[in-house]
Amino acid sequence: MEQSPWDPEGVTPRLDASGTIVLADGAPDPTATIDLRGFYRAMVHARCLDLALARAGLPMWAPAAGEEAVTASCASLCDPNEWIYAGVRDQPALAMLRGVSPASVLAGHRDGARYRGAPGGASLPGVNLGHVPETLGLYLGLAAGHAHALKLERAGQATVAIFGEGLTTVGLYRETVSLAVACDLPLVLLCKSQLWPEAAPAEAAVFGESVAERARAVGMGARRVDGADPVAVYEAIEWALSRARYGRGPTLVEAVITQLIHPDVPGHRDPIERLRRHLDRAGQWTPTMQDALEAELRGQLPRDEEEAP
Repeated sequence: MEQSPWDPEGVTPRLDASGTIVLADGAPDPTATIDLRGFYRAMVHARCLDLALARAGLPMWAPAAGEEAVTASCASLCDPNEWIYAGVRDQPALAMLRGVSPASVLAGHRDGARYRGAPGGASLPGVNLGHVPETLGLYLGLAAGHAHALKLERAGQATVAIFGEGLTTVGLYRETVSLAVACDLPLVLLCKSQLWPEAAPAEAAVFGESVAERARAVGMGARRVDGADPVAVYEAIEWALSRARYGRGPTLVEAVITQLIHPDVPGHRDPIERLRRHLDRAGQWTPTMQDALEAELRGQLPRDEEEAP
């Protein structure tokens, strides 16, 4: 398939635009060890929750449609004892996928004080989900500090931080990377870069090409994947977590995502649609299944809004 402006450069596809698995010579099928139906369910639920929050009229709400592959992979692959630090855009779905009821998530977005964070955040220490400080990107430093504690304890666990490429232009990101590399921390950095950002890309503010290439330049393990390819995202995050848990140092995964806020975005830039095409080809998806998945969550949201304290 020819490269188009809607396909990121420097990535190796694992699930192409038509939903077909792409195998390297002699490589095993990557989907053999992934619960694709469960993965699809997690992404659909994350999308439904995001749409419900968008309709709630929250001030300065940032939609996350199109970014579900990163969130669902992280929630699925991280051990329940491992801490995740993320921004407001990722907090709701992460909280829900880690066991928080949609009612609690909705309530937290109305009363941020209940979660020790700003309104719009759903930070819950009970599920090892770090809060979002008001200072831009400060949670990256908190994640590095937590990873340092894990290394001192020899816990064999990873700490994860999820952020957008804009944070790679601020000093705190560079300090976090420097500390992680110098101390060989079990830190996984998940960077979501926009394929077509509305403002100037991060490359316009710093030297170097992609975020992954700049991470490799300072001695950090790094991969760049297509954020609309859920299989590639899942594999990359699994690889990064394995490196951290086995003491191989910090790792960065750059996922190139497309925000689904414009009507002209092609369908294959949606990770849910791409995985749906694969499941459909394999005979594992039907319209009835789709309706049931959406109703499973959407059926709760109106009641949760009424019952939320």
